[in-house]
Amino acid sequence: MSRGPGRRAVLRGGVGVLLGAAVVGPLSACGGPGAASGDDRRVAIASGYGLSYAPLTIIQAQGWLEEDLPDRTVEWRILSGGSASRDGLLGGSLELGTSGQAPFVQAWASGVPWRVVTALNNMPLWMVALDERIQSLDDITDSDRISTPQPGSIQAMALAKAAQDRYGDPDRFTGNLVAMPHPDALQALLSGQIAAAVTAPPSQYQAVEQGARILVDSYEAFGGPHGFNVVTALEEYAEANPDVIEALYANVARANELITGDPSRAAGILAEAEDGDITAEQYEDYLTREGTEFTTTPQGLERLSAFMNEIGEIDRTPGGWTDLVFDTVAGEEGN
Repeated sequence: MSRGPGRRAVLRGGVGVLLGAAVVGPLSACGGPGAASGDDRRVAIASGYGLSYAPLTIIQAQGWLEEDLPDRTVEWRILSGGSASRDGLLGGSLELGTSGQAPFVQAWASGVPWRVVTALNNMPLWMVALDERIQSLDDITDSDRISTPQPGSIQAMALAKAAQDRYGDPDRFTGNLVAMPHPDALQALLSGQIAAAVTAPPSQYQAVEQGARILVDSYEAFGGPHGFNVVTALEEYAEANPDVIEALYANVARANELITGDPSRAAGILAEAEDGDITAEQYEDYLTREGTEFTTTPQGLERLSAFMNEIGEIDRTPGGWTDLVFDTVAGEEGN
């Protein structure tokens, strides 16, 4: 029985549709997304949905970058998916992008001249289902829809790895995938519009709190902890603007130290920035969950690249993880 289009067909057909709606809106009033300003003193930075972006939310809320770069105009924008950051960097509407590790590796392998400025964290990513009919991957039918943030996302790669290990077929569920930002995926799951979601904290935690069960844990699929999102820049921009690159890295490290050393204070900053949609108490719980580590060090890039190459997602791999990063993190104990 056919399970729908293969991985490459989904990637080719899905990315363009996703990018058309990827720019969701600005995080601040400093300019609109998607149009290059022509100002070489501007620093437009992509952020995104979910707990993974907590360091960037703290940096923005505290105004740290503006303090360290007083001669620059800092702009913050919410994008959905690493492909949107890729297009923003290449098109000139962004100076610093964010991406899940898998879209970053995929674009690098296709020739995009970007590297990692800093990681943001390690986080387990879960595939969750609420329907009592679905107790395991075996219960997913051809007609069941499964959300991921975008085609080729690290969530999609985690599901592909789980499918390869269980069925010997990484494409088993590729035809089931639909692209949704995390908040939309959570609502679609809770309302029964989709059968399962491969999402991220805090959406996955909120789904479990509503009775969903975990079908796939990315740490189990990949054999251990791995990075989630990274901050990226084009090589040409980094070479011309080392002050911006160093300031961004230093402030992510500062935010991560705050989250790790004083999660209560960090949670309060995040709750205020979100206008109370998630309470400070909830944020502190989410920030300190087992398996979550806020770190600048990229983890799992070599392992992920090897898997993506094995299943035909990319046609070349780095000689080592340091081929994918700037000097900001090259001296750290990544992999």
